[in-house]
Amino acid sequence: MTTKATPELDAQTRARVASRKLLDEAWERSNKAYKEAVKQADIVYKEAKKIAVDKEAKKETDKAHKEALEQAKKARDAITAEAMVVFQAAWQQEEKDYKEAIIRINHAQKAYDEATKQADKVHKEAKKQAVDKQAKEEADKAYKEAVEQAEKDYHEAITKSQ
Repeated sequence: MTTKATPELDAQTRARVASRKLLDEAWERSNKAYKEAVKQADIVYKEAKKIAVDKEAKKETDKAHKEALEQAKKARDAITAEAMVVFQAAWQQEEKDYKEAIIRINHAQKAYDEATKQADKVHKEAKKQAVDKQAKEEADKAYKEAVEQAEKDYHEAITKSQ
């Protein structure tokens, strides 16, 4: 009994793809907001520069423009930083869930291996002690049922957390 893809692993992959997509979208939105803020600051700056009459007013216009650009950068950086915090938290939770799923799968695999080993042992002993064909068939039937139950228990254990 081997496990290739489990619902937990599939869910982890989907969650990681979704969290990455959200992060990418946040970066895209923050860059759009930044570009729009810069564009607006540039428009205001050009108009203010035109109406500035003296050197001091032009200096203040330059200072206000520089400050507006800095605020746009800070807003962009704050949005991306918050998105990264959420992304990392989601990633860490998914990693934790993944590790727990692997542990659960390993325990289920060990229980399955032990159950089939025990069924093999009991089956061999029953076959040795069987005196007629019917007794041997009963031993085979009991063995088959024990293996099927072990498989059922294994599958229930790995899908338990869904």
